[in-house]
Amino acid sequence: MADVHALSDQNLVDRLTFQEEVGSGNWGSVWMCTRKDTSADTLAVKLVHRRSKTKTSAARVRSLWNEMKTVRSLHESHPAIVHFHAFIITPSYALIEMDYLPRLVPVEVREDKAKEWFRALASGVEFLHRRGVVHNDIKPANILLTSSTTPTPVLVDFGFAQRYDPSSPSAFISKLSYGTPEYLSPERARGLQHDTRKSDVWALGVTWFEILEGRTPFENVEGESFATKEDLERYYARTVKGKWVGTHTRLSKDVERLLRKMIAPNADMRATIAAVVGDDYFALGPVCTSHFSSFPYLSLLLPACPFLAHTTRLTPSMMTASSTFARQAEPARSQDGLAMLSE
Repeated sequence: MADVHALSDQNLVDRLTFQEEVGSGNWGSVWMCTRKDTSADTLAVKLVHRRSKTKTSAARVRSLWNEMKTVRSLHESHPAIVHFHAFIITPSYALIEMDYLPRLVPVEVREDKAKEWFRALASGVEFLHRRGVVHNDIKPANILLTSSTTPTPVLVDFGFAQRYDPSSPSAFISKLSYGTPEYLSPERARGLQHDTRKSDVWALGVTWFEILEGRTPFENVEGESFATKEDLERYYARTVKGKWVGTHTRLSKDVERLLRKMIAPNADMRATIAAVVGDDYFALGPVCTSHFSSFPYLSLLLPACPFLAHTTRLTPSMMTASSTFARQAEPARSQDGLAMLSE
């Protein structure tokens, strides 16, 4: 279980070496760090400022603490769920120490290569749901790979996650509609009362499709922009119909069958995560890929900034950037107030 520490700013400087900022946003920043007092592996440190004492600053600290509590409530680890080491609060900062994961999951990956990733991620989401936790922001930008010789996927960024008492009759039911627009289920995008676990399944299915095809099933082949409310409405109209755009020649018939169960517009007809984990697809032999095109692995994000995922906490009303999905943008780097930590 992750530790909780209240330290002075100087104690923090004595504890960590802040090597490089690898992501930033309005909420704070993520740094690659090492511990000064041990020979431990490199850490990722998610950090927010609390010097200003404003309502915004306090909200960011609460959000970080809620993220920590959510993961801490699991009481045990899973290889596909990011591992937190400590929550630290000082007079000037609040931060989470977690495993450093160097690479974003690529897209346009051959199915035979990605199948074990899918199995691992589905197992991780089932692990969460069984323990009353819903992620609420599953997408490729929130999946990183370990640095082992056989990389495995890890789900990160629990800033939108919610915890429920699984024994409650109202467990997992919500009208909240936040998340990243192109991964929102139809019911979540419209702010309807819904089972948030089914929305996780939808987002996981859309994510798998994108890992294989390089785009979401409802995204125009030439790209998509969410510059206006009308852009969003056109995209969501496609999700309600459940009609995939363009061709999808990189999918085997077996994975397409499973994905259509996961990306069913009617939540009542959508698979549960337990059904996904137990699907026959994972019991089948090797995937035949002879008909797949041989595109190289591509990443939709800058490989030098694996934690850009944390900069994309956007609700539909906040998506005003005219670029093709805000997650592809280079984030502004903020060094203000961090000089002492970098020494």
